[in-house]
Parts: sequence; C-alpha cells; structure tokens
Amino acid sequence: MSAPDFRNIVPPPEWMAAGLCAQVDPELFFPELGAPTREAKAVCAGCEVRVECLAYALAHREGHGVWGGCSERERRRMHRPVLRQGPPGRRRPDKREGVVRQLAVTLTDPEIAVRLGCSSRTVLRIRGAAGIPPAHPAGDNRAGAA
Repeated sequence: MSAPDFRNIVPPPEWMAAGLCAQVDPELFFPELGAPTREAKAVCAGCEVRVECLAYALAHREGHGVWGGCSERERRRMHRPVLRQGPPGRRRPDKREGVVRQLAVTLTDPEIAVRLGCSSRTVLRIRGAAGIPPAHPAGDNRAGAA
C-alpha cells in the first residue's frame, strides 16, 4: 500500500482560525436533518469573520451545515435567481444576485466585487437589475454628508 499524496491538499483560508466556530463542538454546525440550527446561528451572530464565512460557503457551494449564520436552505435561496414579472426574455437574472443581496447589507460595492472576483461596475449592474438598494455599512454617515 502506498503512502497518501499530501501535496495537493489546499490549506484552509486564514480567516477560518479567527472564527468562533473553532472554539465549539463542530457537530453544532452540522445538525441532523430537521434539527434546529438556532444554537449554531447564535454562535455565528457574534463572529467577526461571519461575512467571509458566508462568502466562502456560497462560492464553494457548501451543501451541508451552517456557514456564516445561514443554513443550507438559506444558502440555496441566495443562489436561486429572482424572477421578475414582465415580458418573457426581457431580463435574464444573474446567478450572483443572491450573494450580492446578502453581502450588500454590510459591504460596499468594491468589497463585494473583491469577494466575487468581479468589478465594482458588475456589482452595480447586478444590484440595479435586481433592485437591490446600495450598501450602507455600519459607521457610514452618508445621510448626514453635505
């Protein structure tokens, strides 16, 4: 029997070490089918790398567990394109709409673009086509700007 080939193993992203999930039982984040995810989501709510975790799960199509405070079902909904009423063929939904919708809550367009590996202009186009409002991250005082 030959030794396993460890040369092609990809190391985890650096942000994973900072996750609160590393301090609790991993079973909490992978509950049995139909079991509540409330406890895992509570851990995620206070985690400083929650956005990175969710972006990672969406980008890698993680099919199991709670990632970034979202269950499998919630992440599937983010990937599902939103179909608008109107003439058929008028607008083809972008499959990244769900990701942009979720990330726009806390990130700016340039930050979302970095996470998705596209340009800020592409994020702006996706937001405009889907009717997603502009991001206003915490601490951004745009309303009071002169």
